[in-house]
Amino acid sequence: MTQNEEVLTDTNPNINMDIETHRKKFRITMELPLFFTLIAVSLSGAVIRNMILYRTCVHSLKHSKEECQGFLSPTKANNTNHLEEEVQKYEAFVSMVRLIIESLAPACLSLFLGVWSDTHGRKPLVVWPLLGMSISGTLTVVYSMLDGFGPWWYVLTVIPTSFTGGFTSLFTGAFCYVSDITTVEKRSFRMTVVEAAVSVGSVIGSMASSYVLRAVGHVYLLLITVTLQVAAYVFTNVCLEESLPGAVQGTLSSVLDFSLVKEMVHKCFKKRPNHGRAQILLLTCANSLSVFIMYGLMNLEYDYTRAKLNWVIRQYTMYAAVNTTISFLGSFIGVLLLQRIFRISDLSFSVVAFLSSTTEYVIKTFAVTTWYMYLGAGVSLFKRLSSPLIRSMLTKMLPVEDIAKGFALMCAVEAISSLISPALYSSLYVSTIKCFPGAIYVLSSGITGLCILFLGFVQCFIWKGSQISFQQVEEEDTS
Repeated sequence: MTQNEEVLTDTNPNINMDIETHRKKFRITMELPLFFTLIAVSLSGAVIRNMILYRTCVHSLKHSKEECQGFLSPTKANNTNHLEEEVQKYEAFVSMVRLIIESLAPACLSLFLGVWSDTHGRKPLVVWPLLGMSISGTLTVVYSMLDGFGPWWYVLTVIPTSFTGGFTSLFTGAFCYVSDITTVEKRSFRMTVVEAAVSVGSVIGSMASSYVLRAVGHVYLLLITVTLQVAAYVFTNVCLEESLPGAVQGTLSSVLDFSLVKEMVHKCFKKRPNHGRAQILLLTCANSLSVFIMYGLMNLEYDYTRAKLNWVIRQYTMYAAVNTTISFLGSFIGVLLLQRIFRISDLSFSVVAFLSSTTEYVIKTFAVTTWYMYLGAGVSLFKRLSSPLIRSMLTKMLPVEDIAKGFALMCAVEAISSLISPALYSSLYVSTIKCFPGAIYVLSSGITGLCILFLGFVQCFIWKGSQISFQQVEEEDTS
């Protein structure tokens, strides 16, 4: 039993089962709802984008339905080229507002939920957002059936997702759950498996999107996605066991307790040996900046490929599937083979992951034809490893009772990032779409460079701490 496990048993007197027996109850349960949810998100993502482009064209910019019909097409349609710039500028603003509304409530809730889950359990952090996503998915289906509604009505559909915590709460709960049920040695691998479930779901959804759209149309495709979201919610609510022994059922009023925020801030910002506080904050910033990039590019990469390469849904979803597959394979090759064979540390591999992302963004900046995008995906083989490895490092730095608080801080900063980045990226894209739309990738490569710098400081602190420990041992031996 590790030191962290001893702390777990000492600080939780209600645990009356052996740690390993407790852990054996949880094998594949956490990955399944994430898998179904990401299939739904990827299946509908580009389709919803096309629908918003079309309704922007018709309702907000007052063009005829015949002129705008090409935005709904899953196949090549050059008849909308003269409208792309005007429609994309307006739609980018709509998407920015939607992302900000979607991120606002999770940004506030993330300050409370991590610490709250230390007493009331991890399961609610997973169940609540899945319920909200199911309700939002249902509202999106209704919106798609009402052709007279403009693009701004779609913004309202994200409110249930936002007020139930969204992806911020979902991933906070998921990673706290994984931390509860794994040993320190297996944690990096299990967190990579969670990321893999997300990747596989994204690949399946992306690859199927254009084919399902052609077969059944927008409305039925969205019905399929909401069915998957409801299935994920039902499975989690019924089958997922609580990973925190002795968890006490909480209420909504117990969530909004400002003493929880005070406790999180105290634990995360208190002074620790070997510059531990600085290491935790630098890791948090590095991971949050990668989320900053993700939310910034999320709704613009499709627009970029439409404007720069004249892509449509089928080309983009195929690229998205290949890109995610490469990242998925890179994650497993990295963790299962390279890291174990060559004994590469989590920190060093995270630097490699950010370097590969930087190279990808530079290549995409100057994309003039399709193969540039695929080359960028190929060189960024390990890019998805940064998040699980940084989270794994964080769990190894913190005592068990502080891990959820560390994740809460990380998710709170991520949520703030997701509020700022859509506005910054959308403004940059709209202002450079005529002359240099690749500016969003220049910004992204600069941010990943900053992440590498932060991890370099963490490595320096680790080396410095090791030297101090070595000197202390030498002094004890000589005395």
